[in-house]
Amino acid sequence: MRVVSLKKENDKEAIARIINYYLDGTRSDNPDLMRKAFQPDVTLKFIDKEGSYKMIPIKKFFSYFTNTKSRLFENKIYYIDISGSTANVKLTAKYEAYKYIDYMNILKTKNGWKIVSKISHQDFL
Repeated sequence: MRVVSLKKENDKEAIARIINYYLDGTRSDNPDLMRKAFQPDVTLKFIDKEGSYKMIPIKKFFSYFTNTKSRLFENKIYYIDISGSTANVKLTAKYEAYKYIDYMNILKTKNGWKIVSKISHQDFL
């Protein structure tokens, strides 16, 4: 009798899965999918067009997504850098008129890898 073992997901694959919850949730306008990626107390930080520092709680960010439309964009994950129970990911989401560059800080929690902070830059094309 041959025993087949299931491959255990490695940390890099698990982090990529979490990032894809975020990207797929954004693309499909689905906040519930994005919630799978984030710790509930995350804040999103960025500098707005006027050069002012902004911070948005993740719950407010999720409220922008209502399962009513789809968003078309190209995305790229530049790197996943892991050190023990911490990780940092750089990714982009390129829309027709602008591109977001995101840096995600991720921790390995009791519930698996979760995004704990996000900073973003927006370039207008």
